[in-house]
Amino acid sequence: RAIGVMQAAFEKAVSYAQERKAFGKPIGDFQLTRVKLARMATLLTVSRQFTYAVGRLMDQGQGQMEASMVKLFTCRTAEWLTREAMQIHGGMGYAEETAVSRYFLDARVLSIFEGAEETLALKVIARSLIDAVQ
Repeated sequence: RAIGVMQAAFEKAVSYAQERKAFGKPIGDFQLTRVKLARMATLLTVSRQFTYAVGRLMDQGQGQMEASMVKLFTCRTAEWLTREAMQIHGGMGYAEETAVSRYFLDARVLSIFEGAEETLALKVIARSLIDAVQ
C-alpha cells in the first residue's frame, strides 16, 4: 500500500509540476522542484526494490525481521514523499479536494495500522537483532 500511495503522489507531483506555471514557466523547470522530484523518484525506487527483495526472502521461508524493516522504512518514506507532493502543489496540496492531500492522510495511517512503527522497531527488529548476537 505504501508504494502505491507513493507512486500515485509522485505521478500527481510530476503532472502538476509540468502544468503549474510561476514566473512564466512550469514549476518543474525550477531547480528546487527538480531536486524534490529526483529525491522522490529515488526513494520510491528504493522502497519498491527493498520490498521485492524481502518478498523473495519470504518466498524462501526467511525474512521475518526484514519484512518489519521494509514496512517501517516504506511507511515512513510514504509520509515524507506524500508531504513533498503536497509541497510541490503549494496551497492546493493542502486543499481537501486534491488527491495529494488524501494521499498524505493515507500514508500517515500506514505507520499506525498493522503494526505501529515503534512496535516494529522495538518488538520485532531490535529484538531480532539482539537475539541474533546472543
